[in-house]
Amino acid sequence: MNEILFEIIKVVVMVAVLVITRYLVPWMKEKIGADKLATAEKWARYAVLKAQQVLWEQGGKDKKAYVTEFLKEILMAKNIALSDEQLDVLIEAAVKQMKIEENAGVVIETVDDAPGAAE
Repeated sequence: MNEILFEIIKVVVMVAVLVITRYLVPWMKEKIGADKLATAEKWARYAVLKAQQVLWEQGGKDKKAYVTEFLKEILMAKNIALSDEQLDVLIEAAVKQMKIEENAGVVIETVDDAPGAAE
């Protein structure tokens, strides 16, 4: 009887280990990866906004170089590794989002009496 109970417990432990290694570990890796990506996106947005305010009179290439170096330092400190292409995508997305938000406050008014309209 003890041998049967021992074999049942052994099988249950083996199935539990299989389930953990098959489903739980990849899910945790995916979750941690998503958190790191969200952190990188947040810092990219902050870096773009900072560059826009601090380097407002410089060109786009100078701003991008500044943002890239700033992000590399921050992400390295947070132990997040991204390729240069991934950084470029994050920076471009943050710039696009910033421009959309800037243009969201623009109000276009129509003028009924335009000069030369009904003369």
